[in-house]
Amino acid sequence: MLDIEYLERVATYFESGDCKFEFEHGEEERRLLILDFLETLMDLGEQADALATKLIFKDAYASLVTEEGVAAAEENEAQDAVETEEN
Repeated sequence: MLDIEYLERVATYFESGDCKFEFEHGEEERRLLILDFLETLMDLGEQADALATKLIFKDAYASLVTEEGVAAAEENEAQDAVETEEN
């Protein structure tokens, strides 16, 4: 499932200017395919980033980089402060 060679070919396709050339000189259908490919690749990049963060930091850090995670951490911190004051 992990095909690094394909990813390297995609990187070469971008770096060489071939993608830009095909987009600028291609038919409308080809241009739409390129845009769809790029959008899908960007979505996958976001998913890969989130997954890598979870795998590396075991969800602790990942929960702090979302608004919900920050809110939960602040709530837990406030609860801890209340419990400390009570004791």
